[in-house]
Amino acid sequence: MNIKRTKDEIIIKNKEDFNVKELLECGQVFSYEKINEDYVVISLDKFAVVSIKDDYTVIKSKDIDYFYNYFDLDTDYNKIKKRLCEIYPDFNKFFVKGLGIRILRQDEYQTIISFIVSQNNNIKRIHKILKRISEEFGHKLDCGFFSFPSCLELSRASEEDFKRLGTGYRSKYLFNTIKQLQEKEYNIESLRKLDTRDLRKKLLNLCGVGPKVADCILFFGFNRTDVFPVDTWIKKAYETLFSSQKRNEEQISQFFISTFGSLSGYAQQYIFNYMITNK
Repeated sequence: MNIKRTKDEIIIKNKEDFNVKELLECGQVFSYEKINEDYVVISLDKFAVVSIKDDYTVIKSKDIDYFYNYFDLDTDYNKIKKRLCEIYPDFNKFFVKGLGIRILRQDEYQTIISFIVSQNNNIKRIHKILKRISEEFGHKLDCGFFSFPSCLELSRASEEDFKRLGTGYRSKYLFNTIKQLQEKEYNIESLRKLDTRDLRKKLLNLCGVGPKVADCILFFGFNRTDVFPVDTWIKKAYETLFSSQKRNEEQISQFFISTFGSLSGYAQQYIFNYMITNK
């Protein structure tokens, strides 16, 4: 990928390897704003403005090193796609309209809160709820939008506050999870050191976190690529494109993990994108 980097700007010339619309609107992240053809991406108290030009993309930020890592710009996705095709020869069909997808390296804490809100929800509504939470408990940034509130800032919110902001039955989950995240055993630095299996067990002990949400947090927050989140689109893909054998969500996840191993998460994103764009 052709990248030029300065102290406050990243210019990406290979648009087929970096499609900001695909990677932001595919359901892996919800804290961003679209202004005309630009996107403002918010990660905790940092933000970047991503502008789409005719033949290149520009990322501008005061925290350019942070967002270089956030957009995973050191990873060669062509190698990943090649390896997926070696594992499963027909996999190239899943790259249609999905060439520019990358897996964002999001903040773990923000990802936990975001995916609790995501349960039984659609992307548009998740976005609105998280925006209201940020406006209520975060602080205003130079871009005019609000930071994603820290765990300390959100600890001031009551269960009723969350209900008022539209989280519904998830209010109890958020209120209790935020209390848990302030405990020593849920220190993010400590969680990072756990292997995927132990970390998954830990996440499943958070209030309201089930297998699918735990796998999303593992993949999108902790960058564990050896997991395979299963939703209704993935289940449909499994049943129509991979096997006629009936399996539940956990069994489907294990089927794909046994097939794609450490590249399971990447495979999931390409398959998911294929399903939602070819409904």
